[in-house]
Amino acid sequence: MHFSKLLLLGLFATASFGYELKVNKTFEENLESDRMELHFSFIAKKKSAKETKELLHPAIAIIKQHPQCKGGGYTLSPEYNYKSSKRELLGFVGRANFECSFKEVEEIDDITTFFDTQTELELQQAPIRWVVDKENIKIAKTSLELKALRYAKEYAQILKKENIAQCHEKKVEIHTSSFATHEPQAMLMAKSSMETPTKEPTRVSINATYDFECQ
Repeated sequence: MHFSKLLLLGLFATASFGYELKVNKTFEENLESDRMELHFSFIAKKKSAKETKELLHPAIAIIKQHPQCKGGGYTLSPEYNYKSSKRELLGFVGRANFECSFKEVEEIDDITTFFDTQTELELQQAPIRWVVDKENIKIAKTSLELKALRYAKEYAQILKKENIAQCHEKKVEIHTSSFATHEPQAMLMAKSSMETPTKEPTRVSINATYDFECQ
């Protein structure tokens, strides 16, 4: 579904008794979400770096067996306690990050089962959300940009047909900073449920500014 918003910004007199017409238009398209996405981390804490890695590595290997998930890079950092200007080493913290993409929550049943069996790893995850494939967003934006370019000629023809003015395109600016919008994603939270989220359309939009010279 396409939506259009048209705003006439102004008419400016020119030295040749013509004028400039500035028009701003938004082009939008709603895309149906085609898959779900889950971002999660698991954290290992042990006294030594060796023990922390020994706890982290098997978990990373298990998640990497699932084709729906990618990632597995991890960080390992010392954890200190500061007291009376003295630093005490408490242990080491390892964090591994993953991103999973799937169409049905059931596709990650083995992963959720794995989480349920863990007693030493701390799980942090963002809520599952519906998303649109990046390639589909790119295609939609390209289509909207072409539509925006065609609109300049179409608008000039409308003005002529309605005997409003004789105009020709002077400049077109397409603001590519527009982006696909989603519902705001919550901060990472520990042990959140893995329920199927409500499916919402993703809106892709671009803005175009047109300068016409008219008589």
